[in-house]
Formats: sequence, structure tokens, C-alpha cells
Amino acid sequence: MKRDLKVLIIPLDWGLGHATRCVPLIQYMLKLGWKVSMAGEGKTANLLSAEFPELPMLYIKGYRISYPKKGWLFIPKIILQIPKIIASIVREHFWLKQEMKIHGWDLVISDNRYGLFTHKAKTIMITHQLNLISGLGKPVDLILRKITYLFVQRYNTCWVPDTEDSLNISGKLSHPNKLPNKVEYIGPISRMEKSDIAEKNTVLLLLSGPEPQRTILEEKVVAQVKEIHETFICIRGLPADEVKKTNVKNIQFINYVSAKDLSKYIQESKMVVCRSGYSTVMDLIKLQKKALMIPTPGQTEQEYLGKRFKELNWFIIQEQQDLDLQHGIEKCLLSTNMIPALKFDMFCKAIERFSIQYFGA
Repeated sequence: MKRDLKVLIIPLDWGLGHATRCVPLIQYMLKLGWKVSMAGEGKTANLLSAEFPELPMLYIKGYRISYPKKGWLFIPKIILQIPKIIASIVREHFWLKQEMKIHGWDLVISDNRYGLFTHKAKTIMITHQLNLISGLGKPVDLILRKITYLFVQRYNTCWVPDTEDSLNISGKLSHPNKLPNKVEYIGPISRMEKSDIAEKNTVLLLLSGPEPQRTILEEKVVAQVKEIHETFICIRGLPADEVKKTNVKNIQFINYVSAKDLSKYIQESKMVVCRSGYSTVMDLIKLQKKALMIPTPGQTEQEYLGKRFKELNWFIIQEQQDLDLQHGIEKCLLSTNMIPALKFDMFCKAIERFSIQYFGA
């Protein structure tokens, strides 16, 4: 297998989940001796640079999508930003065209960024959203799927971070009745490492995600935590130097932690309170940890996943507007949820197969 491949990895900047699931891929490629570069901006770039300070980080402007305070405005606000999304796709395509002249990468890996295809290198799209859920009905979803496929098929292959069989995480998001060409299911991906850590009597509040909904959920949770006789640790997903809250006796606030420390905090806790974001779900499944999940209001993907996990009896789900933290925690701790045991190393074989197919042994 060729050991000196030059690789560029660029995750989408809608939340940190796209970046976190790239971490195991980068780790394995470095193990193979490949030369990896990364690109991004803001929190996405900061997270990857913190994990891999020795690797080059190039600047590329993100999509910079903004979210509403009211959940019912989520879809209308996204629709209004479609011109911005299209402009971002066009801009990143020409960015890659120029940067290829300088760096000459052999392989470009895009996590949910649609403009990073080129004939000058082999390309991979990573996505679990083959079947977008618009909330506007099946005809609109079908149109969006056709548009998605037009972009996906410009890449040499599409990697789906899920299993292909019926025991899968994403449901119809990644398992439409018709697939685009060259799709490979590479199994779930998580940067978490399961270890023999003793469980403590703490509840972990994992309150990352896009603003303003991150802060709205934090304020709702903090208001209710004061009346609950539990010890909480709150990881806020904010820059490390931002001022921390210190006015709640039974909460320890932490702005940011490394992947290693986050894995430790999750495993030490008796349960987790979090969003139903896809990457967070993969982390919790890998660590086999009970959770109360609160989908981001109006975010159709998280709402769908929440309903799916409730039906499958994997996690406890509450709507943000009806949040009853004490009841949710009690129900979660007493639950007999059947979290599936899935394989989290399938992506290694996918990387090796792609390397052999396109670059030779």
C-alpha cells in the first residue's frame, strides 16, 4: 500500500460533529504513513488543530449558517439562506481548484461539503444524509435527494458512516429506496475510546451545538437543575477562555475538553443529557451510555432521529419545549434501553480498500 499519499480533509462547519468524526479517519491515515492536511475555520478548525497540532491547517470559509430562536422558523430560515449555501459550494470548488495547484493532493475527503470535487485528485464524500428530511413533504424531499445525488456522484465514492443492514443508526436518512452510484457503508465512527473507568454518581450535561439553541437549552436546563438533587457536570462546547458560570452549586461548568477527557467524563457519568445529533449518538452507542436526548427544535434530522430512538427503545427523548429534566433523568436511570453493540472499526478496511483500488498496493 502506498505510504506517502497527500490527503486533504475538510468537514462542514454546521456544528462540530462533522469534524469530530473525521478524527479517527485522520488518526488511521497517519498510522498508514499518509501526509494529512486539514482545512476549516472557527470552532471546526480549532477542534481539529487541538487534536492534531502538528498537522497543517488551511483556511477555508465555512457555510456560516445561522439558526433561529424559534424552532418553527428553522426551515424557513434555512430556505432563505439557500443562496448563501449555493455561493459557499461554488466558492469552495474554486478554492480547491486553486489550492490543488499549490499542494497537489492525491486524495480530498469532504464531510458534507458539496463543492470539493476535482479531476486532479481522487475524492470522497462522507455523509449520512442521502435522504434529506425537509419537513415540507415527500415531493420536496425527493427534489432535494435528486440535487444531493447530482453532487455526490461527482465524487469517486460516497462513504456513509453507518451499517448497511437493518440494525443501523440513521434509518431512512442513509437508507433510501434508491442509492446513488459508488456508495459504501463504512460503519459508525467515533473518536471516543471505551476503557475500564469506574462510574461516578454524576449526570453529564453535554450542551454543545449551534447557537442560539445551545444557550437556550443551557438556560432551561440550569433553571431546572437547581431543584434536582443530583451532581452535574456541564460541558458547554464553548471556547476555553470564555467566562464560566459559577452560580449553581450542584453544577461544575467546563467550556471545552479534549476527546480523551470527554470520553472519560461520559464513561464516569451514570447518564448523559444531550442533543440527538448524529455524531453524539455514535459516541454514546460506542460507549454504551444511557442518555436523555433533546432534539434541537425545528432541526428535522434530529427530530427524526429522536423519534426513531424512542421507537427502538435506545434512548429517552424529550422535546425542548416540554423539558422536565427531573422526570427525564429518573426515567433514564430506571430504563432498560437496549443500546445496540456495533462495530466501530469498519472504516479502517474502507480506507485500505480505497487506497488499493485507486492508488495500488
